[in-house]
This record gives sequence, C-alpha cells and structure tokens, in this order.
Amino acid sequence: MGGWGSGSWSRWNKKDTVDDGHYLDINKLVRDGLLVRGYGAGSMRWTNTRTGEEMASIGFILETLVEDGLTMHLYYTRTGRNGDKENFNYPIILQTTRPNYGGRRWWFTCPLVVNGWPCRRRVAKLYLPPGGKYFGCRHCYNLTYKSCQESDKRINFFWKNPAAMKAAMEGDPQSTDTFLAIRAYFRLMRRCR
Repeated sequence: MGGWGSGSWSRWNKKDTVDDGHYLDINKLVRDGLLVRGYGAGSMRWTNTRTGEEMASIGFILETLVEDGLTMHLYYTRTGRNGDKENFNYPIILQTTRPNYGGRRWWFTCPLVVNGWPCRRRVAKLYLPPGGKYFGCRHCYNLTYKSCQESDKRINFFWKNPAAMKAAMEGDPQSTDTFLAIRAYFRLMRRCR
C-alpha cells in the first residue's frame, strides 16, 4: 500500500505559506481607488482563476479616525469545518508615511494580539490563512513564502552535480543521500518539461 513519496509524510513540519489563504493588499486598494479620504465603503472578491467561481468575499467601511488617519471596518462571514457560520466585524487602523520622493503611502496596522501583546506592526498586506479567523500580518501567523520551502542546499548540491546525483542514486536505497538525489532528479525533470 502506497510507495515512495505517497502521502504527505514529508510535509508534516512545513509552515503555512502566504499563498495558502486570502490576503488584503493596501497598495491594491489604493490603485483601485477604493481607499478614499473620509467615508467610503467597498468590497473585494476572491475568485478561482480557472473556473471564475467566487471563493470568498469581504466588505469594508472606511471612516475618518483622526485628522490624518482612517480606520477600516472589515465584515465577513466565515464557515467553519463543521458548517457553522461565524460573522466578523472589527476595525483595522490605517497609517500613512511620507516617502522622500513625495506623496503619501498607506499601511495597515496589524490588529492581532499574540501572547497577550498587541502586534501593531505596520504592514502592506494582511493575511487570513486556512483556519484563521482574523486578518493579521504574516509574522503573527508565522507564515512563510513558498520559495523558502522549495530551496534546500542539500538538494541543490545534487542538482548542480549530476555525477554525484548518479552515484547517490546507485548507492544504498535507504540512505538520506539517495532520497535527496531522487528529489533533485525529479525537480530537474519538472524543470526540463
């Protein structure tokens, strides 16, 4: 039953990536004209790129917080694994900075509290990973990038040294070097397609 590489045993310790869930990008909101001074409202939708089917949506209301700032109220419904629906409505404070080249740059303030401490980190993107309830920064959710998980110096060694890869693959089938050489071989084959 099963064979080499079957199942997900090799991924048990991998972190979630920023691409696994949904995210809000403050720069996209600015480009789309959704971030306007004063009061406003809008929504965003996430669709499946292959089918065009709507996967998720979120609404927001912008309100003036202080003279030079805004707060964004997010509201959405999340369906849990057991099918129960949970409604969310909470504020996110927006900050601005003035770059040296002029203008204004907008930022989210992370609303999450980790280990009893509010994060309040200034970020351009907020993430909602699978299983998450609130949007927060990647640091609070301990998210990584997919490219970080694909890089392995041991595999890269075999990938760059075909003679060492061949020698390892012809060696002991139970050794770690053989396993790494096989992974390097399959990565090379995917790249050659």
